[in-house]
Amino acid sequence: MSIVTVAGAEPEEASMTTCFVVAPIGNEHAPDGSPELRAFEENLEIYENVILPACAKHGIVPVRADGIADTGEIAEQICRHVLQDDIVIADLTGGNANVAYELGIRHLTGKPVIHIGEHGQLPFNLSLIRTIKFKRSRSGLVRARRDLESALEGALHNGFEPLTPARILFGLPPALALPAVVEAERDDPEAPGLFDRFARVEEQMEAMGETTEAITGFMTAIGEVVLQIGPVMERVSQPGTPMSAWLPAMTELGAALAEPASGLREACTRFTGQMVEMDAAVQTAFDVIAAMPPEQRAGSPTGFLKQMVSTAESTQEVVGVLGEVEVGMRWMAKMSRALRPPGRDISAAVKQVSGVMTRIADWERRARALI
Repeated sequence: MSIVTVAGAEPEEASMTTCFVVAPIGNEHAPDGSPELRAFEENLEIYENVILPACAKHGIVPVRADGIADTGEIAEQICRHVLQDDIVIADLTGGNANVAYELGIRHLTGKPVIHIGEHGQLPFNLSLIRTIKFKRSRSGLVRARRDLESALEGALHNGFEPLTPARILFGLPPALALPAVVEAERDDPEAPGLFDRFARVEEQMEAMGETTEAITGFMTAIGEVVLQIGPVMERVSQPGTPMSAWLPAMTELGAALAEPASGLREACTRFTGQMVEMDAAVQTAFDVIAAMPPEQRAGSPTGFLKQMVSTAESTQEVVGVLGEVEVGMRWMAKMSRALRPPGRDISAAVKQVSGVMTRIADWERRARALI
């Protein structure tokens, strides 16, 4: 496991929430098989499976360059995020020139920055900096996510040692050596039993249920906004009405959707983090039940399995409705740029939740097989 250094001169406040992701974004609209599309897909995989759930566990909403909703010059917005955000996570994979440039600016601030990168894909001058190195496999990404969670814990609560550029700029003394990380023993005699795991899953499910309610609430609010703006849409749709009459209506709709769309994105980010954390406990409980003789699964084990099936079914219903909202919003966003910021938030929310749906489907599959 790599030891991670985060840079910064002072301990950060516990309320830290802003996080910018510096990464080789690529181009999702590039031709199939092109390097630009491949870069987009590879970076999206790391973002959705490592960065997003790790941040969500700490209540952080990460922002990528392609997720900036504010209007204005994109280069200036990126620069402000790099300079001002509480934490920067930099994916060094492939030694992208833009990433190196933005990372260099961040290093001079002395503020927290966490480096991650794929094994064998790090440029020499950056590979010498302590980095969370990952292999692009299921277990490799899980390990990277856990390492990033630990690094973020330090970024939120501990002091930091600034990197060399900030030390020179601020006239600080050389860095002290970091203590080695000692991994916990795997054969811990205090490891939780099956009922301990049941209790933990129930606790996590309660929190996840609250988040699901929040997601439903924001979707309801979005639907109500669309209904309220309906009469305005009917007026501008009348024959003979000039197309310019649509612009104020679209602006009004975009402003009304901004808050619930942003709230939906944050709730889905939180849901994703909860899902990833809960998945390990659920899968372990499944393993324990699978090792039981069928006649011993009556009672609490069977009740747990039925609860997992019910949870999967209800979650899939919510995600289905969320997908319908996103499809409608994507179509409307093509009509006016005023609808693109809330449209991006809603699309990001759908992508986040869709990324963990395979886990929920696996819960249902395993639970049904064991009942």
